Amino acid sequence: MKCLSFRPFLALGLACSIIHAGTAAAQQVVIVEPVTEVATRPTGRFIGSLRARSTSIMAALEEGALLELAVREADTVRKGQPLARVDSRRLQMSLVQVHADLAMGEATSTERAANLANVVADLAALNKAAESGAISERDLRNARTAVSVAEALLEAAKQSIQSLHATRELLELRIADATVRAPFDARVVARHAEVGQWIRPGDPLVTLVSTGAMEAWIDVPERFLGSVDTQVAEIALLLEGSGSKVVGVKPRLIPMVDETARTFTMILDVPPTASSMAPGMSVSATIPLGKNVQHMMLHKDAILRRGTAALVARIGPDNMAELVPVQVLFSVAEGFAVQPVEPESLKPGDLVVIEGNERLYPGTPVTPTRRGGEKHEPAPAPK
Repeated sequence: MKCLSFRPFLALGLACSIIHAGTAAAQQVVIVEPVTEVATRPTGRFIGSLRARSTSIMAALEEGALLELAVREADTVRKGQPLARVDSRRLQMSLVQVHADLAMGEATSTERAANLANVVADLAALNKAAESGAISERDLRNARTAVSVAEALLEAAKQSIQSLHATRELLELRIADATVRAPFDARVVARHAEVGQWIRPGDPLVTLVSTGAMEAWIDVPERFLGSVDTQVAEIALLLEGSGSKVVGVKPRLIPMVDETARTFTMILDVPPTASSMAPGMSVSATIPLGKNVQHMMLHKDAILRRGTAALVARIGPDNMAELVPVQVLFSVAEGFAVQPVEPESLKPGDLVVIEGNERLYPGTPVTPTRRGGEKHEPAPAPK
């Protein structure tokens, strides 16, 4: 094409230059891959946060002066490890008194058992004498009453001993409760009391956050409530702050929608695979939605972004580039699932450019090549 250089035709000359430049640039070799059709399911990426499986504010069970607070913030504790100790001397003195009462109760029970045996023997002798008429009915009745009284006194002594045993066990439990212990492996995140402070039952001492496995609480829009698949074994998670990738297992849903955010919650167990995990961190989950259906799949580099439009450079007849508008449905590890905006404008088996597509325009001739170097023979243009 011959370009005019006159000033009135300056705009036309510029257009000619662009066409020549485009023609020269179009001689580049491009890498292509075919469009495939794969049975896959749509996925959605949703944001949530990590939570410790257990968070507990450890409180005092007994009243008294705080004698010891054995941990500080950021300390790691094991299950059963002592955290704090409240003064229990008064309880220990009460326990000593109960032990003395128990000894006295045992002695009283022994005495009453002996007395019962004595009156039982007396009653047996009187019954034998009554056979010959030597004993009055009144004496016999008094002997029977004495046996009943002795039996009641012995039973009362036994019940008193049982009550003292219960009191002793309660005091031993309260003395044990004066030492507050960690209920699980955890890390101390806050202290709420100091040594010497007077503590009452229920007063907070320390806050613990469990270590080890965590949970990911993911907020999912309510429109996906019937689409989320909870039968999958694993769900990919991304720690937004560090970029670490982990997996979530045992997905389960809380079937309640937040009235403000219009979301429901999916909970995933997160094994302690990443040392950079901490409760409260932002995490995103790629969650499968719905069932497997056939989708056209493209390589991740096949999509061109032109403003808000998504385009694909398809190899047409005579190896001429065609830009096909597509709708990106969702992403997977292999690339993108797409749907052409115009039906039949893109089909499985069509070759699309995955390298060199940035400078292509409709009608640009190209030399399509597979990754292994194999050149693609052009299809003849339709007559």
